[in-house]
Amino acid sequence: MESLEPMAGMDLKSLKETYGDDLCLIGNIDVSQLLPFGSKEDVVNAVKECIMDAGDDGYILSPCTDITNSCKVENVLTMISAAKKYGKYPLNI
Repeated sequence: MESLEPMAGMDLKSLKETYGDDLCLIGNIDVSQLLPFGSKEDVVNAVKECIMDAGDDGYILSPCTDITNSCKVENVLTMISAAKKYGKYPLNI
């Protein structure tokens, strides 16, 4: 299992439309720019977008790779909080 990496051109919405009935997708929260340098608002928006694009079923929201020491702790915590807030079913974003 490999996580989807948005900076590598992985389009979560397109992949969900194409493979969503056959595969469970995971990842798509960027760790190269978003978590190290983004604002909390940027992180919340990215989480919401992932959930809207693929969260109906067969998707696990997560960082695209390991969380490294270059990631801001507050952004990682914001990602977790946003996932808990917006990832509850039924989805209501």
